[in-house]
Amino acid sequence: FHCVDPITGSDGRVYCKPCKEEHYNSETKTCAQNYFASEESYKSYCDVTRQVPQGCGCDNESVIQVNVPLPVDAGNIDTTGYIAASDAYFTRGALLISWNYDYYGASMSMTGDANFLCDNPDMVATNPQYAWGVGIYKWMEKMTFGTTGSTAHKQVLKGGNFGGTVQVLYGDLECPSNNWASSIHVDMVQDRVAQICKSGAALGVFLEMDKCDTPRDCLKCEGLKEIYDSCQKDGSCPDCATWTEFVRSSAPSVTPIRIEIP
Repeated sequence: FHCVDPITGSDGRVYCKPCKEEHYNSETKTCAQNYFASEESYKSYCDVTRQVPQGCGCDNESVIQVNVPLPVDAGNIDTTGYIAASDAYFTRGALLISWNYDYYGASMSMTGDANFLCDNPDMVATNPQYAWGVGIYKWMEKMTFGTTGSTAHKQVLKGGNFGGTVQVLYGDLECPSNNWASSIHVDMVQDRVAQICKSGAALGVFLEMDKCDTPRDCLKCEGLKEIYDSCQKDGSCPDCATWTEFVRSSAPSVTPIRIEIP
């Protein structure tokens, strides 16, 4: 899901139009159909089984389209189908978080107060401190099974296990990554592989798709290696074919230098 065409109301709040994936144009960032043409309320990213203290309190009935209070100089803007951005826990952040339980965990980690992001999730989209803060939270603290298991940071230190980081961060959506999954998921993973090859080459660091230096707690994203191999053959991820030419380190596992206290 996406929330497009954001505008700031005269009350200082941000409003946007929710859009289903099948109606979203990723090139123009526009939506072909009003979300509320088929829905009475916005029902995405609220897990009603995970409320306080497991997630921000939410329900699937109260987020409805609103009348946007426009500034006097806004002109003739059609605000049909808009919601208040901070009423919804959709995807935001440098490393994307979504769902009411992700916002709860990120808020507790960064501020010690769950209400901070639960009451104003759009801070993640409008304030750089929290946009990058949730990315660090998700990388360092987000665990495979919620409150137990491995983190993305631990996986990448196991000899550069990129597949393990995908399993931790996006396993529900992208693993398995092979063609038995939906075509949308395959495209998502292929794009992620292409981007990691490009980023890895720029940094001079090589990451493994599906193996660790140590087998203990080594996670894998099934099908990721197959997509990595196939996209090089069909030319859809050209940076992967030349990635190793730029490698300076096999994994980001260098122990930092310890400096004595003056």
